[in-house]
Amino acid sequence: MKLAVTTVVMGCLLSFPAFAAETRAEYKEAVTPIREELKALEEEMDAVRTENKALSARFSEIRQIRKETGELIISKDTWKKARELKTRIREVRSSMDSLSIKSLRTQARAAVKEKDFDAALKAMGEAMEQKHDRLDSLKEINAIWKQIDDLLEAEE
Repeated sequence: MKLAVTTVVMGCLLSFPAFAAETRAEYKEAVTPIREELKALEEEMDAVRTENKALSARFSEIRQIRKETGELIISKDTWKKARELKTRIREVRSSMDSLSIKSLRTQARAAVKEKDFDAALKAMGEAMEQKHDRLDSLKEINAIWKQIDDLLEAEE
C-alpha cells in the first residue's frame, strides 16, 4: 500500500514539470486537485486520530487506576505487553517527518507571490506526499492501539 501511494505521488511530482504553470490561473487549475486530495487526507486522518483517542482511553484508564491504587486490574504479563506496544507507538511518532505541512504551504504561498508557480506546485506536491506519509504512520499507530485494546479486552 505504502509503495503504491509513494509511486502515485512520485508520478505526480515527476509530471509537474509537464504541467508547468506560467500564470496564476494555470497554477490554480493545477493546484486544485492537490488541495482537494490534501483535504480528503486530512478528513481521513481526523477519523483515525479520533479512533486512536478512543482506543487509548482504556490504556490510560488502567494506568491511572494503577497510579492511584498501586494495583493492576490486569495481569502483569498483559500490562508488560501493552507497555511494549505503547513504546512502539512512541517510536513511530518520533520517526514521523518533522517538516511541517504548514511550512510547505507557506513556501507555496511565497512562491506564488514571487510568480514562481513551479516552485509553488512542487511545495504543494511535497505537502501531499508528507500527508500520505503521516496518514500511513497514523494507520500504523492505529493498528498498534488495536493490538493493545485486544490485549486489554482479553483480560476482562
